[in-house]
Amino acid sequence: MNQFEVNQIRAKLHRLALDDEFVDRYIAKLIRNNEPYVTASKAIDRWEKNDSGQFVLQAIACGLIAALAGAWFAVVR
Repeated sequence: MNQFEVNQIRAKLHRLALDDEFVDRYIAKLIRNNEPYVTASKAIDRWEKNDSGQFVLQAIACGLIAALAGAWFAVVR
């Protein structure tokens, strides 16, 4: 990995609110294992925190769809 890619990885790790010591150790491990940027980036993307607001919106949408479907079946029968 070149310095630009290391900085990109460092920025991704800091966005996850990880401490500097962990970030430095993880980057050292990536360099020691000759890990390519693409692989490291994909692994870090899987760590990203889920947006709880998005989860709530999905639950509300599913509930609304279920309620509308139930009302439609009640009217049809």
